[in-house]
Amino acid sequence: MKKGKMIILSGPSGAGKTTISHYLLSKFPELKFSVSCTTRPIRNNEIHGKDYYFLPVDSFLSKIKKYQFAEWEEVYPKLFYGTLKKEIFKIWKLKKHVLFDIDVKGGLNLKKQYPNNSLSIFITVNSINILKKRLITRCYKNLDNNKTNINIRLNKVKEENNYAKLFDFVLLNINLSKTKKKVIQIVYDFIYGRK
Repeated sequence: MKKGKMIILSGPSGAGKTTISHYLLSKFPELKFSVSCTTRPIRNNEIHGKDYYFLPVDSFLSKIKKYQFAEWEEVYPKLFYGTLKKEIFKIWKLKKHVLFDIDVKGGLNLKKQYPNNSLSIFITVNSINILKKRLITRCYKNLDNNKTNINIRLNKVKEENNYAKLFDFVLLNINLSKTKKKVIQIVYDFIYGRK
C-alpha cells in the first residue's frame, strides 16, 4: 500500500459528503477519517473525538495562534472548523490514507498544501431545492440546524459552487447509488493507480 495520501470530500451542506465518506470508510479499510475541530454545538447523535473535536471558541483561537492547524476556516460567522496537523500525521503514522469531509475552502487549502498526494472531490446537486429538503430533514433530527442556520447554508451554496472547477473531480449527487459507484472507482484509481 502506498502511504501518505489524502482524499478530500467537499461541497455544499446537504450534498451528501458525510454519507459518501461513511460509505468509503466501509469499503476501504486503508482509509481513516480525519476528525476535524469545530466550535459549533454538538448534535444529538454525535460523539466528541469521533465525529468532531468540539471546542470552545477561545480554545480554537488559541490553536490558530500556535499554528496547530493544517487548515482552518470561519465557515459561518463565529463558527470555526479546522484540521489539526497532528491528526493528519497520526493517521499517516498508522500507515493509513486520510479521508476528509470538509468545507470547500478548507478542502482547497489542504489540496494547496499537499498537491502531490491529495485527491479532491466536489460533491454537489443540481438544485437548491434538493439541498433545502435535505437540510430541513436534518433540521428535525438536530436542534442546532434551525431555519436560520439552513438559510445561512443555502445562501453560501452559489459561492461554494464557484470553487467546483478547482477540484480534481465534480460529482453530481442525484442518484446516491450511482454516485457511490463513481466515487469508489475514483478513489480506487487514486490509491492504487498513481505513484
